[in-house]
Amino acid sequence: MKKLLLSAVIFLSSSLFFTGNASANDITQERGYVDFANLEEVYGEPKVMVNLNTTMLGFISKMNMSDPEAAELISKLKAVRVQIYNMAGNDKPALDLIAKVSEDIKIKNWLPIVSVNQADEKVRVFTKITDDIMDGLVVMVINNSEARDEREAVFINIVGEIDPAQINKVTESLNIDVDLK
Repeated sequence: MKKLLLSAVIFLSSSLFFTGNASANDITQERGYVDFANLEEVYGEPKVMVNLNTTMLGFISKMNMSDPEAAELISKLKAVRVQIYNMAGNDKPALDLIAKVSEDIKIKNWLPIVSVNQADEKVRVFTKITDDIMDGLVVMVINNSEARDEREAVFINIVGEIDPAQINKVTESLNIDVDLK
C-alpha cells in the first residue's frame, strides 16, 4: 500500500511539475508576443523558419560565453520567431496579414516606430514598451521586387527584455541574417 501511495505521490508531483513548466513556457501569454497567422496554406513552407523558445535561448546563451554581453542579452529573451516566405507574385495574403497584425497590436498599445510604403516594399516595425522596458519587437517586411523569385514576406517577433541598441548583436550571435538593409 505504501508503495502504491508513494508511486501516486511521485506521479502527481511530476505531473504538476511538467504542467507548471508547460504553462510557464507558454510564450503566447507574454506581453511581447504577436501571433502571425500561418501563411503556409498560401505560400507553402517558409524558406526560413526560426522558432527559439526560452529553453533554446538559454542553451544558446550558455554556449555563447565567449561574448558575455551577447549572452546576457540573449538570456533576457523569451522567444525569437522568424518566418520568411517566397511570395512568387501573390502578395495580397501577406499584405492583408501586415494590415491585420498592425491593427491588432496598435489596439494593444504597441508603438509603430517604422513605416515604409513604397511600390516595391512595405515595412512595419512595432515595439511593445511596459514600464520603460522594451519587451517586444515586431518586424514585418514585404519585398515586392520585379524579380519574382526575390519576392518575399518577412515576419519577425522578438519577445522578452530587449535593448534596442543591441538587436544587431543578438541576431548576429544567433546567426540570423534577414538582410533588412
